[in-house]
Amino acid sequence: MKTDDLENELRDLKSTHLTESEMAAYCDQELDQIGRARAEAHLKQCFICERQLELLREETAALTNRLITSDDVAFVERLMDQTGRAQKASARRSAEIAHEVPMRERLAEYLRQMITDWQIQFKPVRRSDQGEEVWRWQSEDGHLRARATVEKNADLTVYFSSNEMQLEGTRLHFRLGSMNQELTLRRISESEVAAQVAVPRRYHQGNMADISIQIV
Repeated sequence: MKTDDLENELRDLKSTHLTESEMAAYCDQELDQIGRARAEAHLKQCFICERQLELLREETAALTNRLITSDDVAFVERLMDQTGRAQKASARRSAEIAHEVPMRERLAEYLRQMITDWQIQFKPVRRSDQGEEVWRWQSEDGHLRARATVEKNADLTVYFSSNEMQLEGTRLHFRLGSMNQELTLRRISESEVAAQVAVPRRYHQGNMADISIQIV
């Protein structure tokens, strides 16, 4: 690269902020030599990105150094106890639910069980998880399924699917921390409806148990 071209590029860095993925890659030392040099050149001139980098490092350090407290243990024990009772009750009434309970009420029960499983099983996402499935759940009768994968840009994608075609068009309100999004179960085949929601990295670095999924 010519000297003039390099100087022009460095000047342009002043007005082009680093993206979340670039910031995370820089923090985790995953940029190549050129990418790191460009990021450092921008950080020297941009107090906004410099402050965001400081916050990201503080957040990463807090997650890494966080100690498991007695309150955490008690919370998980309560959830496990609730899950155990729910599974026993579900096993006793699965047949009658399938035939007697309206679909909307059945879905509400599925979602309650799904959230409990998420709160127990879901762990903080690491950058090494990129491209991997980090959570999977299925109702006991197999009518509702969900899973979560970490994309290459470190976003989290949560997928929902069901073989209950009555659910086509059903709208759900998904909340994780301060993130809120509405999604709709749509037909993807003759025997399946599905929906998905993307959770940017900044929303899945906090308390993953702070989640709700409700029928709209």
